[in-house]
Amino acid sequence: MLPRVPRNLRIALLTIFVCCAPPLKAALSTGRGISAQPRGEGPGGAHLAASGLYGRGILLSSVRYHFGDDPDGKLGWANPGFDDQSWPVAEQVRWPMPAFSSDGFMWVRARMTVPGDAAGPIALCLSQDTFSIADEVFVNGKQVGHQGRLPPQSELILFPQDAVFDLPAGEAAPGATLVVAFRAWYPPFIRTFGWFGFADFILDESRNLRLAVDADRAATLLKWGPTLALNVLIGFMGLGLLAFWRWTRTREILLCSALLIVYPLFQLMHDLGVLGLLTLSFELNTVIYIFLQAAGMAITVEFIWEVHGLRALWLKRLAQAALIVFNVGGFFGQLATTPSTFDRLSLPAGMLALAVFDIVTFGVNVWAIFNRRRTRLIAAALALIPCASSMLWLGNAIGGTFGMFHIEYLDLAFFVSALALFFMLGQSAWAAWRARDELRIEFEAAREVQQQLVAPVVDVPGFKIDSIYAPAKQVGGDFFLILPDDNGSLMIVVGDVSGKGLRAAMTVSAIIGALRTIVSESPAEILRTLNRGLAGHLHGGFVTCCAAWVAHNGQVIIANAGHIPPYLEGAEVDTYSGLPLGIDSECVYAERQFLFGPAESLTFLSDGVVEARNPSGELFGFDRTLKIIKLSRSAADAIAKAAVEFGQDDDITVLTLTRLAV
Repeated sequence: MLPRVPRNLRIALLTIFVCCAPPLKAALSTGRGISAQPRGEGPGGAHLAASGLYGRGILLSSVRYHFGDDPDGKLGWANPGFDDQSWPVAEQVRWPMPAFSSDGFMWVRARMTVPGDAAGPIALCLSQDTFSIADEVFVNGKQVGHQGRLPPQSELILFPQDAVFDLPAGEAAPGATLVVAFRAWYPPFIRTFGWFGFADFILDESRNLRLAVDADRAATLLKWGPTLALNVLIGFMGLGLLAFWRWTRTREILLCSALLIVYPLFQLMHDLGVLGLLTLSFELNTVIYIFLQAAGMAITVEFIWEVHGLRALWLKRLAQAALIVFNVGGFFGQLATTPSTFDRLSLPAGMLALAVFDIVTFGVNVWAIFNRRRTRLIAAALALIPCASSMLWLGNAIGGTFGMFHIEYLDLAFFVSALALFFMLGQSAWAAWRARDELRIEFEAAREVQQQLVAPVVDVPGFKIDSIYAPAKQVGGDFFLILPDDNGSLMIVVGDVSGKGLRAAMTVSAIIGALRTIVSESPAEILRTLNRGLAGHLHGGFVTCCAAWVAHNGQVIIANAGHIPPYLEGAEVDTYSGLPLGIDSECVYAERQFLFGPAESLTFLSDGVVEARNPSGELFGFDRTLKIIKLSRSAADAIAKAAVEFGQDDDITVLTLTRLAV
């Protein structure tokens, strides 16, 4: 006895054989099977009937059918002695679907003869062309196989494959006459379409039929290879755009990436089901397929409106309503087991909704071709998809055969569109990434410059100075400057520019540059000079600032322009708080004086400290700040660290000046 070759290996070998030996079909055509008339390929793809297994043999009687189930429930219509002459004849072995309002059952009967020179066990091959069905197969009144489960506990088989049922040896002797009966149940949504049912009953030696079925599946897989490859390539392009999105974070690239990932997923799910490579329950398949289909349509709408910058909200809502009607109707219609008015209307309503969706998406892209120069090529690529989709509801072909390969037109259109989108948006993403990288380099340079401008200060004779500068971004809008003079006094200026980022940092640079040129020991005069220079140049912004002159003997003169007052030994210094700089060019600032004693600490800070916010929204606040100031004699580092850990939301600056004891 020859060793049994694993089925997967047989299919692989047969795939190579089909690819390398086109005459296989001609060789198989010498098989001895006796079946119904040959037929063409239907929506289920290539089947055994297309493989050439129709040689000599005679169908002994016409194929007849009957709507409804055996009324006595004993399956007497399967018996060979039952008289079916009153049943209608299936023309070319095709029968109409049961009426939508019926129970969905029907019977098909035919008389066949076993080849007289059969040398091995006989089998019956059932080859169907139906999207979804549940059935039972009888030979001479005995059930030899089934697919799915009939009501009342119905279980549908999605995309039924060619099935081979071995016959009992006593029922299938060479030359014997057999009565083949086929009991089927079609769900309501199949009956709605009005398709014709079709099934080939093929008798031959079991080994011949199984070999032919494997060869047919291998040939079908090869035939559908380009369609599968197109969808795989589309998915990889979507993943490529997702990588670009991680660099650019632009919404249009994210939506396009999602579209190029979701669409091939549900198309591959359909194609693999047709080929029998993915076997899910009918219910689970319906849920996943409808979900992916609805997601793809919804992403398409969002992407079109995003990439073209459209404002026609009513058109967008119309497209969204159409996709909801199409998918909701399809979902409940496919899962229904008993007919209803909703199920009857779901098909025409769904096709109308699909037509509306295609017309809207096609129309807005055509409009964009003439009115959106920047996205004109993208609009042309996107317009291909509704054009191919419209072939479905216009009743045209959904695919074609080119040589030995099968191509779905919608897949081909989407691939061309995806290829164009990938290159156009990919190029845009690359340019954006390069620009972002150049901007990052510029920010890094600005940060280095600002670090030099707002560098930590060193102690000066008679004073100990601690400072912390922590911008919320790479560069910030806080600043401080300490200018000692020859007689041991200090001019301290601390401020905060409204806003963050590069614009605030540029203002800081200008302010520090101006401060280095102002020659004055009057804090009020310094603020007045800065205010006049900034007024009218901050684009609606402002600058809070506090200036203090500290003499070597501890005398302090201070002026404030809307900044948080400093703290002397944990107590807020009473200052006149004038308007922030840059608001009113004629503003005048008042000064206050106080004495700064030996070993005392004077702390300046920006509002980024007290306005630090934790994830729950709670502010760091003044109380926590004062508590740290009282606990720490050198509070700058402690305050800044506590505020950052609490939840930094703005630039943080803390400067502590301690007068050394003489």
